[in-house]
Amino acid sequence: MAGEPADFRSRLDPATVSALLSAGWHPGRRVDVSAAVQALEAQGYTKSSVIVDFLESFCGLKIGPAREDGPNFSNGEPFLVDPVGVGNRHRDESEAIGAAIGGSWFPVGWWLSYSHVFMDQEGALSAYANELIWSLGSNPGEGLDLMVSANRPLICVYAPKGRRPWPR
Repeated sequence: MAGEPADFRSRLDPATVSALLSAGWHPGRRVDVSAAVQALEAQGYTKSSVIVDFLESFCGLKIGPAREDGPNFSNGEPFLVDPVGVGNRHRDESEAIGAAIGGSWFPVGWWLSYSHVFMDQEGALSAYANELIWSLGSNPGEGLDLMVSANRPLICVYAPKGRRPWPR
């Protein structure tokens, strides 16, 4: 439709697109995620059209990394899109992200050092591990580019009192 923003997939870093294609993704890919989304909603998670679109496009893929030498971190692990694997055991983490930075967070997968990746209702991505929270991107494309192509610094947005944020 005229006036609508371009699909985030059309603006991805070429290295991210290459890693996605290598992982089995293709433009127009759609996976039925309705059972997974319903199971997670039954646990108290709230979906949005952005979340469902992201999962339909990437669910089940093990992506990258395309670049391992991030500007302030080593990006040596792939992003695994597995909402149920994260969501079934980590509702408390979703709530912790919401309490720390606001919003409602839906599980989408695993990433660096087995951090759990969550998406808010508008498509922002955050990761949680060991009580630390990282902002991955304000939209799905920014998040994918960071996790796959390590195209900018990783920013820790929350560390509990007495814990050092990583990376600094």
